[in-house]
Amino acid sequence: MSRMNNHGDQKGAKINIIQALRINGPVSRIELTKLTGLSRATISLTIAELLESNFVQETESKYSTGGRPATLLELTPNTNMILGADYSNQVWTLGAFDLLGNAINKVTVPSKDNSPQTVVEALTDHLADFIKAQESKLINLIGLGMPGLVDIHRGVINSAADLGWCDVDISKMVHEKIGWQTVVINRHRARGLAECRFGAGKEFNQVIYIGIGTGIAAGLLNNRQLLSGAIGGAGEIGHITIDPNGPLCPCGNHGCLQQLSTGPAMEQEIRMLLRSGKKSIIHPDANYDLQLIGADKIGFGADNGDEICMQVVEKAASFLGIAMANLVNTLNPEAIILGGSIPTSCDYYLKVATQVMNQRAMSPLTANVAVKKASCGEIGGALGAAAFALDKHLTYSHLKIGYVKA
Repeated sequence: MSRMNNHGDQKGAKINIIQALRINGPVSRIELTKLTGLSRATISLTIAELLESNFVQETESKYSTGGRPATLLELTPNTNMILGADYSNQVWTLGAFDLLGNAINKVTVPSKDNSPQTVVEALTDHLADFIKAQESKLINLIGLGMPGLVDIHRGVINSAADLGWCDVDISKMVHEKIGWQTVVINRHRARGLAECRFGAGKEFNQVIYIGIGTGIAAGLLNNRQLLSGAIGGAGEIGHITIDPNGPLCPCGNHGCLQQLSTGPAMEQEIRMLLRSGKKSIIHPDANYDLQLIGADKIGFGADNGDEICMQVVEKAASFLGIAMANLVNTLNPEAIILGGSIPTSCDYYLKVATQVMNQRAMSPLTANVAVKKASCGEIGGALGAAAFALDKHLTYSHLKIGYVKA
């Protein structure tokens, strides 16, 4: 036989503890009092109920000082799940995650084009079957990682130049289709949250994530919490001015970082050099179509010692290194995580950017800054969007506090 633990959540103690365990991972009872502000008596009573219902479990610390290992508390895997989705390069990456960030299921869903209606329908048409396939209870929340400047309070994409979108109420459009509360966040900030909690930055509390591909954006994390700014735009470093006399950006400014350090910037630079007669291993003969040279090939050439590719990568990465130095001097992070297609596929890019950062930032601040590649992969945006939705909107009523043996 089994019975349901029907205790409520007086004064929000249970949800407070669950959120602390979600964000910080396994911690002791004493640490929970500091993280939540709850009294030891409340912690003790509430943890007893959560243990009884198998929502929380005890585990031993992986660190030991030689004595008896400390007993830590952690969420039990697979007790509840949430959906997250990331839209990039005309493809949705959709995942179902438990509260520990484990990806239980994931699929990719292509969109026929980038019109808002088509993009939304591509996702929502697939959701019914995906939801039915899940074995654990789903929380009626979904997080979306989207391109562009996102107003996180309204769920509106103010602008996404790559898609040609302006003032698109993506949250409302999805909610009307599925009836669930829909939370929207910039995809790079979502990926930064995932990297800090579950990926390359999980050992750190103060993290900056920078995603570099066809554009650039950052996620700024303080005490493992995402800094959103007034409307959710904190981290739009792709539009900081690096060269006032530089190329015109679609935002209307000149010399924005994303016009200097991204894939399109490197592709334009190498085509100019090759047309001037420079030789490269990625341009085998005069009849080779220069439009076929993508940033991935430039990165490959640089990592394999091609002089022209190294020159192009060094120029782009140096501009990023300047921006990184400014961020170090401003925010004093413990770690900078570089994600997106450019730094994850080109070691030379990461190396140059790190060197320039160290040269230009205050040495006491860079002394202990770890610069690492992102590790969550393509699922990171969906995972981070789901985590952000839980951070902002998880309530006790969303949760199934499980069955216990009689």
